[in-house]
Amino acid sequence: MNSRPRILSFLLLSVLLAACGGGSGPGGGDTVAAPIFNPSSGTYTSAQSVTISTTTSGATIRYTTDGSTPSGTAGTVYAGPIAVPGSMTIRAVAYRAGWTTSSVSVGAYTITGTVAAPTLSPSPGTYGPAQSVTLSTTTPGAAIRYTTDGSTPSGTVGTAYAGPIAVAGSMTIRAVAYRAGWATSSVSVGAYTITEPKVNVAVGGREVVFDWTTNRCEDLDVPDGPARFVRAADGELVLFSGNAPTYYVSRGSDFNALARECGQPALVSADDRTPESYENWEWLWAVYREGDRWHAFVHNEFHDATAGTCSPGDPSPGNPCWYNSITYALSVDGGRTFTKPGAPAHAVAPAPNAWVPPPVHPTEYSAEGYFQPSSIVRGPDGYYYSLLNSIPDKSDANTRGICGIRSDRLDDPASWRAWDGSGFNLRLTSPYATGASATVCTYLPDAIGNSSLSYNTYLGLYMLVNDSNTGGGASCGIYFSLSPDMVHWGPMQMIAPARIPWCDAGPATPGVLEPVMVLYPSLLDHGDTGVNFDRTGRTVYLYYTRFNDGGLDRDLVRVPVTFTLE
Repeated sequence: MNSRPRILSFLLLSVLLAACGGGSGPGGGDTVAAPIFNPSSGTYTSAQSVTISTTTSGATIRYTTDGSTPSGTAGTVYAGPIAVPGSMTIRAVAYRAGWTTSSVSVGAYTITGTVAAPTLSPSPGTYGPAQSVTLSTTTPGAAIRYTTDGSTPSGTVGTAYAGPIAVAGSMTIRAVAYRAGWATSSVSVGAYTITEPKVNVAVGGREVVFDWTTNRCEDLDVPDGPARFVRAADGELVLFSGNAPTYYVSRGSDFNALARECGQPALVSADDRTPESYENWEWLWAVYREGDRWHAFVHNEFHDATAGTCSPGDPSPGNPCWYNSITYALSVDGGRTFTKPGAPAHAVAPAPNAWVPPPVHPTEYSAEGYFQPSSIVRGPDGYYYSLLNSIPDKSDANTRGICGIRSDRLDDPASWRAWDGSGFNLRLTSPYATGASATVCTYLPDAIGNSSLSYNTYLGLYMLVNDSNTGGGASCGIYFSLSPDMVHWGPMQMIAPARIPWCDAGPATPGVLEPVMVLYPSLLDHGDTGVNFDRTGRTVYLYYTRFNDGGLDRDLVRVPVTFTLE
């Protein structure tokens, strides 16, 4: 039998079946080609318009954007380009009657765009007092860099923004926001003009608070430091303004009823003759009450009574060899007595170098260390602040400055951190504990001193009061300056001219506080209802020590002061 016609018929049938879409799929159909996305998956900095296609003619496409799986009956029928304004994942299938539905194609699109430009708050403009400027962007996960020197910041140039920027004087801030995979924002520019509040000061008549001739407990009981007040739990006022080695306080029901407590000194100096003890001649210099715990900063003076080049046998301030540190003391009996827990670990700010006697006997004071802490202030941010005077090395007394310290607790001397130029990060360590000299704080720019510190509610700024020896003559006196952040201080403004030992305004200068020398100014607001008098307002009192004879005859005097913004 001839089989050729049968073979030709089979081949012809195969061709006809192929032309009709026959194949190996269910029902005899081929598999539809999977959809193709254009543009393809990826990260883009702007919105995209995505088209979907398949190479199988006559096929239909369905897609989803909600995470579900599309099929020949599930999902949106594709009819044209899909708008992708933000990050989106598209899943798509292609199908055709009689054919096997394609595999699922997935297109993942990350739309980054351009980072939103930084916003500056408060808005750029002219302000009286110093400002604290914050930067922000609405783009999640973006970082900010800024400059203040006129240069243009970028994602790699400028200071990384980490917190409010202190604008104590006129300044222009330029800032950009950036994020990986995104286009960096445009540059935001904020020009700030700070005029500094011009404050008129009115000073009233003198009132004697402590008269050495009638109020002293003993001859050395003199007001030898800035006056500080604390309100006891029963409402009684306690005045700290005493002297070492036996430190007395005054108490009274109000500011006009203060009397010295001679029966019980609040602190008797340990008078240890070694520098590493940090218990030598001791002054209660700043006190802050929390509940029944009265925390104190002690100004501690070691005067070398052993070295032959000093004053052998004399541990008092009359000895010119002077090594100073700030330590901690605590009272739990209403401020009547103070102890020093954990000495010598009670040191808050130990002198940075171990003591070495001078090679020859000094003709004047040879002093080094940290000195005379300001009052302690709790800022609006919840931290406690104080300022210290610093002379790191007695051989170079011209290298000195003001240190700022901060803590979130008062009962731990080791919790205080000094300003290091970028933040309050520096622990002030003892060279006797570590065996090495300690790093010195970074001095605060333009700080005028460290005598009296408060937060002034009338001006909404920290207020620092100190005597000044700038200029000489009639410019000698008591000044204040203002700061938004305890670091950047504005120009000093005079409260009153005064005669101070190193800058004498002269007794004939109009408005001079006293015809004699004065020291230790402090500002206190009798109207402060708080416990620690760390807030001042518009009407305050300036307290100071008056030197009647240049010796022990010293009085504590106050004058009312009123501030008025121009």
